[in-house]
Amino acid sequence: MTFIVATYNVLATGYVQRERYPNTPLELLRDARRKPALAEYIAALEADIYCLQEVERDAFTLVRARLEVLGYVGTLAMKGGQRPDGCAAFFRTDRIELFEERRLEYDDGDGGRPSGYVAQLLLFAIEGRTLHVATRRGLRQVQALLAERDRRQERIPWIICGDLNATPDSDVIGALRSAGFTFTHAAAPAPTCNANRLAKLIDYVLYEPPLLGEPCPVTPIDDTTPLPSATEPSDHVPVLARLRWGGLDPH
Repeated sequence: MTFIVATYNVLATGYVQRERYPNTPLELLRDARRKPALAEYIAALEADIYCLQEVERDAFTLVRARLEVLGYVGTLAMKGGQRPDGCAAFFRTDRIELFEERRLEYDDGDGGRPSGYVAQLLLFAIEGRTLHVATRRGLRQVQALLAERDRRQERIPWIICGDLNATPDSDVIGALRSAGFTFTHAAAPAPTCNANRLAKLIDYVLYEPPLLGEPCPVTPIDDTTPLPSATEPSDHVPVLARLRWGGLDPH
């Protein structure tokens, strides 16, 4: 039994600065064009679980409307501190049941105060087996997420995914690897965004045993690839992976 997880930073309009996208026609940055295109693009990925970042409320509404007719349910966890966006998850209801949803707000701001950044923590059952899925980014945030995992003392595997804003040789990924996580595209890393005209891998699907992961192809980009574009409605490309439980599995 396998299932596909997709992680995708959809680019919040509130963070768009025109000068950062000199190769993108202005029309492609406008909400009226870009957000409906995002909904269609996401639907075409055909994942079982979607983990989306930088999701504004209107984008969530559009994506939810598009996916609901395909049998998905979605949930949104907004950031704090009057930030305009949050994390969203969608899952295929004919295969997956949501048992629990939590919003974890990180205390990684100045003086240990909340920064506004959040993780969306979800407990799913997939055809009789349970797993945790979490999404967000950053070293201190990852450390908080791992502490949450350890606090629960459960023998339920975790998937951590999202725009971690960190390359494979970073302390962020090092901490996750030390905690027993593997990222699905480790054998053939490919860039997932080209901020500041530098293509790099910063988006991940990570998993821990007994899960096993198989990478799906990533849309090829380089330093000069226009993002967003007529075919790519965000400044990131999505990362998809096929996961399954290791060992004997009747499915």
